[in-house]
Amino acid sequence: MSLIVASLYLLCLAFLFGSALYVFSKDPFSRLNATYALLALSLFGWVGSLFVYNAQTERQALLYWGRLNFASVALIAPVVYLFVCALAKQDVRGRLWIGVGSGIISLLSLFTGLVDKSETALATGEHITTYGWFFPLYLVHILGFVGAALWVAFRPPAKLPRENHIQLRLVGIGVLVTAFVGMMANVVLPYFYHDFRFINVGTLSTIFFLAVLAYTSVVHHLFNIRVILKTTLVFTVLIALTLEFYQVAIEFLTRLLPVGDPTQRQVAATTIALIINAFTHEPVRLWLEQLVELLFTGNKKCHTVTKSRR
Repeated sequence: MSLIVASLYLLCLAFLFGSALYVFSKDPFSRLNATYALLALSLFGWVGSLFVYNAQTERQALLYWGRLNFASVALIAPVVYLFVCALAKQDVRGRLWIGVGSGIISLLSLFTGLVDKSETALATGEHITTYGWFFPLYLVHILGFVGAALWVAFRPPAKLPRENHIQLRLVGIGVLVTAFVGMMANVVLPYFYHDFRFINVGTLSTIFFLAVLAYTSVVHHLFNIRVILKTTLVFTVLIALTLEFYQVAIEFLTRLLPVGDPTQRQVAATTIALIINAFTHEPVRLWLEQLVELLFTGNKKCHTVTKSRR
């Protein structure tokens, strides 16, 4: 796993765990906040289990983390549906049965070979999953709840305020893109074509969903937590850009510098990259803060114009 991929995993995990705690603490009695916290923790289990799974080579540990990954996804799909229904202010009948059924499928995925029969680590570092006979039904469970969530998101009740319609549409787009990439990279290619090279792409597509939620929270007041998200967005993007630049700069300078010894060339490249980063860090932070502030200002002006026209 490359530095940038590992960094994206860690940033995603930090955002999921931190946002779950913060959103829930803002209003523990809100159905929307509670379901988001549950969704974020379920996604944390999916992303985190695959992150650890990628580092495993021992057969039993590999099997445990692989099954935990499947168990997490079995919970994510119904919680996505509950979250979208909460945003649409719709009551969900049979929530208890949804929880019980999803819990049973999750436990079967974790403790039996019905979904994940076996895991194998190849000498090349690639991990191969052998699916159990229950996997197609497991897939129906996932697609059913994701499809229901998309139906609610893109066909909201007409009586909802316009702001809620926008929020639902944006969340629906985030769910649709993330689900599509995840299904292609983690189901279609591995299950039908035995190609496991892109499983990280599917899991890290969660970042797109989180980005859409962050945008919806900042611009369209989802959860009413835009103040803290201004700072969070700036530093998240800043860290991601720094890590990406750091890796690219070191690779470029290592090839460019006229130093014969590989170790000395690596040290020299690292030193130069750190110096460049030290001088560019503050200007980039200020630019990002201005960009976020412009986003806020533009949104406020748009709301003001809309209200004045009414």
